Amino acid sequence: MNKTAPQFIGKRIQVMREKEQLTITISQSVERWQEALLYAWLMAWTFCGGVFIYSLFTTPSGGEQIFFLISTALWSFFFYRTLKVLMWRQTGKEILVFKKGELTLQNAFGTRGKKEKFDLEKISQLGLVKQDENSFFYFLDDSFWIMGGERLGFVHNRTKIRFGKQLNPRDAQTLLRSVDSAVKGYSA
Repeated sequence: MNKTAPQFIGKRIQVMREKEQLTITISQSVERWQEALLYAWLMAWTFCGGVFIYSLFTTPSGGEQIFFLISTALWSFFFYRTLKVLMWRQTGKEILVFKKGELTLQNAFGTRGKKEKFDLEKISQLGLVKQDENSFFYFLDDSFWIMGGERLGFVHNRTKIRFGKQLNPRDAQTLLRSVDSAVKGYSA
């Protein structure tokens, strides 16, 4: 197997060329202080959930119990989302694997994650995702407590596919050139 030493684009993107494939891995790790804030938020949120659950079972039947039931349901939803983001920031990565005629894209938690396969011949409109940097949603997508913020995308069979979560503009542009080259080089 002809493997070359990995190349890096910025701090988060690793490009590994092998004889028959190209693998691009985008790490989703954040700074230690950001991870500590996520832990603190999760601990505070867990405490609030404990209060809601305790109140749900100790409050007499009636309107207050319905309030705590709804609050506990909402708490559960956001607890799951926060836990998922924390796990994403610790072990998450986006993996793009180019082989002859095929691209496999995976959002992986460690080694697990759904793989999507795309025919390279059917990929079109590869480019940067246009975003309004003055938008509130741009600010949210760029926040470390969110799993969104894809910077690159393409169209495959009239479906828009996005990847490259929260990359800075320079890294996104460099990655775009590498992906464009790989799409052309590995097409059948």
